[in-house]
Amino acid sequence: MDKIYIILAVLAGLILLCIIWCLIEPLVLDLDRISMKRASKDSSLKDLTVKKISEPTHDTSDSQPDLRVFLFSDLHIECCPITAKRLCNDIRKAHSSAPLDAVLFGGDIITYPSFAKAGYKYLSTVSSCCKELGIPFYGISGNHDWMLENIADSAGFTDLDNTSVVLTSHKNGSDITLAGLSDSGRRNRVWHSKLPSESTEPVVLLVHDPDAILHLEPEERPDYMLSGHLHGGQMKLPFKMEFTVLRRSDKLPRIGAVQGLYDINGTAVFISRGLGCNILPFRFLSLPEATVVEINL
Repeated sequence: MDKIYIILAVLAGLILLCIIWCLIEPLVLDLDRISMKRASKDSSLKDLTVKKISEPTHDTSDSQPDLRVFLFSDLHIECCPITAKRLCNDIRKAHSSAPLDAVLFGGDIITYPSFAKAGYKYLSTVSSCCKELGIPFYGISGNHDWMLENIADSAGFTDLDNTSVVLTSHKNGSDITLAGLSDSGRRNRVWHSKLPSESTEPVVLLVHDPDAILHLEPEERPDYMLSGHLHGGQMKLPFKMEFTVLRRSDKLPRIGAVQGLYDINGTAVFISRGLGCNILPFRFLSLPEATVVEINL
């Protein structure tokens, strides 16, 4: 019996440690830097091919990227211990090392509409920081944001839902299209089959749910795509149960794309783990993330 009690005590201790870590991890912001390189798109392929890019995610050379943006997503203000002040400090830090062309928000301000005011206050603080530094601030809606109205006006960013802007390459002055797609929410979801603009320039697409690439017509797929939504799984569970049991509607994780950088039929795709937590303030082996994305044409 004594051995059984010892085993039970050890198991209880391990469970307690896991719970404590799950509460601590949301406080640890991972500020990363990645480099995205343009690949050769093949619109003739009917089946999507997903290749994880596992080599070093930042360019170690001294060459200047064409674009440099700061990406954060999935605020979920109800369960986000990463403060706006802390995020703004990271934006300043990134901008001081090399100028940022834009700050991008990838959607999901809230989980519940009653917290919209707190979410707007957070993003307005980020907006003020961007104005102070002279950096454009763009954002799109997430699958939880369909319940909100006049988001851009309240949050202080320029709305990229189903529209685009033109940015300029640092290297040669060429145009680069930054486009965005809206998210209609999980219920009665409407997927987009086309990009919001017919651009002959390279296209960087900002979209909340990375599954969007599965629904774009092959010839419409962008050169680069930035997204979030998946939270890196938020809780890494045995046998990938976070997607096989809890988030069964998400398709890309089933074919190997959960977080990080991928080549999907020639589109360079980055999936952010996001800042906040959905429903419960827990994370396990999936740190909150904000990312400096350096784009090379």
